[in-house]
This record gives sequence, structure tokens and C-alpha cells, in this order.
Amino acid sequence: MAFNAEELSSLSQNLIAEAERHGTRLRLLGGLAFYISSPTAARLPGLQREYKDLDFAVDKKGARALGEIFSSQGWEPDRHFNALHGRTRLLFYYQKTLQADIFIGEFEQCHKLDLDSRLGLSSPTLPLADLLLTKLQVRQINEKDARDVYTLLLGHDLASDGAPGYIDLGFITHLTSSDWGWYTTIHDNLDTLDQNLPAGLAEADRQRIQSRLGSLRSAMEAAPKSLRWQMRNQVGRRVPWYDEPEEVLR
Repeated sequence: MAFNAEELSSLSQNLIAEAERHGTRLRLLGGLAFYISSPTAARLPGLQREYKDLDFAVDKKGARALGEIFSSQGWEPDRHFNALHGRTRLLFYYQKTLQADIFIGEFEQCHKLDLDSRLGLSSPTLPLADLLLTKLQVRQINEKDARDVYTLLLGHDLASDGAPGYIDLGFITHLTSSDWGWYTTIHDNLDTLDQNLPAGLAEADRQRIQSRLGSLRSAMEAAPKSLRWQMRNQVGRRVPWYDEPEEVLR
């Protein structure tokens, strides 16, 4: 059974509401989170895409309640996967076809993004800056992830003070000015994104996205760098600065 974006949104928000009743912070990430954050942009030609599953983050303390929370909404656990990986990831299924993947306390692909202290800042999704970082941390960003980035940047401007409705530029530059690896991966991705905007976008939308990509790049470059960053910069690309995402067996 296939679910459209609105159906997925309803299912996810029911889970989030149930989690709140249990005192658990459950927040969306992944493609649907970008759709919910920027619904108008997500429907534009060149940015539309399919949403086939749900991705969440939960704080480490709240993870213990997820079995009861998901069960109450008609979801079934992947018992084998959860037994193997339950300290960092959990899987649940709805009507045996729809998968929910839950990251516990952090999100890690090519870099590690700590989330435990960030989940109380927004709902139903991760904070906008964190959503953006889940995509920009991937060393070789793919078309699907690129569309999510464009969608978010078209729907939201950047602000250094973390104002509601804006992408928190200060949070991002704090990370990239202390960690050379994060800086390098994001900087490379910004160049790639700038050069590969979808052809179907209106010129005004292309310019808005490029302007925001440029603002992020300029802020990263201008932010004072830590001593640790400067020392790692001397080593440069001679040593790998990112991890290869580990395939998690299901």
C-alpha cells in the first residue's frame, strides 16, 4: 500500500502527539520533514519527489517508551533489527509496508550530528538548521537529498540568531568553525548544489536559492576558526575527514 505525503504527515504527527503524552520528544527528519517545513516549495516542478518512509529522531531517555508508543498507533517492531541495533536505531512497520526508522540521540552518516539537546527546540520536525545538516553532511550528495536542500532553502531564509521560521546560521557556523571535516564536506556540497539547480525552477526561485547558498558559504568562511580547526586544516585532504556510512543490516 502506497501512502501520499498528506497521509504520511498525518501518521507521523499522530506518533509525535502520542510520544508527547508519554513525555517523549519524537521529531521528524528525512524527506517528509522537508515537505512539512516547506510545503509550497516541495510541490514546485523540479523539487517534487516521492516519500516512501518515515524517519524520526528521539532523545536517548525517551527511546525506552517507543515500543508502547508505536504499538498504540498500529505499528509493529522489527524485533530482529531492534535487538541488534536498539542502542542507536529502531525500526517499526505499519501495515507491513511502511517503515519508520528512528535515530536515537544522534544522526550519523559521514559526520555525527548530536540531537539529544536539540529536540525540544521545534516540533514536529528537527530544527531547520539540523534538518539542513542531515543532508549537507553526506560526502556525495544525491539528487533526492539535493532536492530537499533546495526545498528548505527556498522556503526559509538564514538568520544568525535562530529566530523562529529561519535557519539558524549561528548554529551551523559554530559547528563548521570548530570542525574542519564538517566545514569541508558542507563547503564542497554548497559548490555542488550551486552548480546543479533543477532546470524546472523559475528564475526568481533559482536566484533565491543561490543567494542563500552563497550566504551560508560566506558565513562559514568568515567565522573565526578554532585552533583545532586550524591544525586539521594544515593536514588538509591528505587524510580522510569523513566516515563512510555503515550499512546497517536489516
